[in-house]
Amino acid sequence: MRAVILLGLNFARAQWIAVAVMLAYLLGIAQVFRMHAHPSDVLFFLRWHAGYALFLSMGLTAPVLQVERKSRRILAVLSKGIHRWQYLGGFLCGSTIIAALFSGLIGAIAGWLCRETGAPSDALIPVTLALFCCSVAAAATGLLFAVFLHPFLATLASSVVLSLPLFLEPLGYSPGWRIFPAAWMIHFLLSFKFLPTGKEIWEISAAALCQIVVFWMIAAAIFSRRDVTISPE
Repeated sequence: MRAVILLGLNFARAQWIAVAVMLAYLLGIAQVFRMHAHPSDVLFFLRWHAGYALFLSMGLTAPVLQVERKSRRILAVLSKGIHRWQYLGGFLCGSTIIAALFSGLIGAIAGWLCRETGAPSDALIPVTLALFCCSVAAAATGLLFAVFLHPFLATLASSVVLSLPLFLEPLGYSPGWRIFPAAWMIHFLLSFKFLPTGKEIWEISAAALCQIVVFWMIAAAIFSRRDVTISPE
């Protein structure tokens, strides 16, 4: 487990530019929303930036293996006795750190805006927790497809998987939200009105945690049979 944590910290540190840009953006946009504080604006902020958090988490992991293979760092790491499941776990751990930072900041800003507008903020804690879990699930989705697809195709496939139910529901199909926690999270936020969330938000978190474990195991099983010595095209 120590190896996974160290790899995760290194991955999170390597993404400092993306993290710094996103943090600066969130802090800046918070000031803009504060100038026009209204409960509906807080809901817009929460819904819009929840989508950002999910997409960014997926976007960080989709190209990661391609970059590692091009730099030949993957061979250096695996040659030190690191198991492949630990190697993937390191990326997932780093994504967890970044997702915690973004989700926590989004939740904190939403709570601050609620205080400015007088809107109730009690439900924001479970919502923020669910957003964090779904962001890590989105990262696990990107990592799964990164194992066997080009980064562009991995990003495309991950985007389809994450958002598919949102397109199926208007067509009259049952989307099966429990196997698509990220889309379930967005669907929940679209009807969220600061009222008590009930058990649905905890079901979203549980579904996301299950997806993280399952996708990590599938990715590790596929990656164990991949030849990492071949230079990517």
